[in-house]
Amino acid sequence: MRFTKFLLLLLFMLAGVLCFGQTRISEVNLNRIKYKKVREYLQIQQSQNVESLLDIKPSMYLYSDNKGYRIDERIYLFKDSLAKVWQHYIFTNPGDSWNGNRVKFGLLFSKKENRIIYQGEDITSLNTGQVFFLNLKLLRGLSNLATVFELISINDDQKIIEFSYVDGNITEGKQQLKFTQTSKGYTEITHTTYYKSKSVIRDQLYPYFHTRLLNEFHRNMKRLYKVN
Repeated sequence: MRFTKFLLLLLFMLAGVLCFGQTRISEVNLNRIKYKKVREYLQIQQSQNVESLLDIKPSMYLYSDNKGYRIDERIYLFKDSLAKVWQHYIFTNPGDSWNGNRVKFGLLFSKKENRIIYQGEDITSLNTGQVFFLNLKLLRGLSNLATVFELISINDDQKIIEFSYVDGNITEGKQQLKFTQTSKGYTEITHTTYYKSKSVIRDQLYPYFHTRLLNEFHRNMKRLYKVN
């Protein structure tokens, strides 16, 4: 009897520790998020009983089957060595990376550090388990959309980075950036996107808007590279 009571007490205490260690969405300071759509996204998650930021999951994992997904591929060229360009993409602050006219950084949550990171705060490097909340400006600002993705893989040997749209996003799928060295010693980045949604029309329009967002991102990375 005493052992049973002790076990129940231990389980209760353990549950309390686990709950305490989770960062709740209610802890996010919405006043520090500039973009309305990002704030609304977090509020909608709460209304759907998603209490912790740790409960946000990717729609695809590293070895998920790509069957049924549409594919879009773009290639970008950096006129510098593979090692230098790879380091640039890994160690550039995402608040700077996602800071163009069409895409803006709203918030980052690190699952490994259990830490909320706002615009203007330092992020030393990309890492798996980081969840990015971005604001997309479409049709020259006539429409705005929050998009959220999680960094699911960094392969330093093969020079591959993979992001997955989170489960429940309008679009499901993932993006893969593969860095390779050209014969001239430059760096080629193959940006491949696997995507699908519940709307055929949205999927047909996706490449048009997506290409512009990708072009802006990589153009911004080139600008930051020159600055540094």
